[in-house]
Amino acid sequence: MLPTPPVTPFLNQYFRWFESWFNLLGVMSVAIFSFYLLICAVKGCFKFGLRFLFFQVHPMKLNKTYMSSFLFNIGLVLLCALPVVQFSASAFQDYARYTTVNQTFNVQLYYLKFFGWFWGSKVFEYALLVILLLTCIYLGCKPKDTSGGKDSISLRDRLRARVSG
Repeated sequence: MLPTPPVTPFLNQYFRWFESWFNLLGVMSVAIFSFYLLICAVKGCFKFGLRFLFFQVHPMKLNKTYMSSFLFNIGLVLLCALPVVQFSASAFQDYARYTTVNQTFNVQLYYLKFFGWFWGSKVFEYALLVILLLTCIYLGCKPKDTSGGKDSISLRDRLRARVSG
């Protein structure tokens, strides 16, 4: 993806190898890999909702999640779905060369006036790597989920106890 000639087309050859046995195996392996990327994005969205800087923004807890928190996290997941598809289409360009996804993401969007510069300069791929690097640094410095009672759920419970008691 990032080096113009790829270092090795390992995953593309891997998926084509599966397809040489039975066509459905190659498609299933791409689907499983893309689904894994989406599940990683969902986990990252929940981590973002659970800890943002020094406090919890939109926590997802069993039987204690507000509807606004649920909608915020669903919005983050939906924002991550399209980049996962775009990443998969550009990473598996050799495997998916005659598909509609390849035609849409790697041909038509590349030649649009506004988005063509972004695709040609690989802005989204560099942004993905920068976010990955910043996330690794942040999680390396602060690996535990500790809020110290600063989350919205504990605040609600303390206010309810103060009003009723």
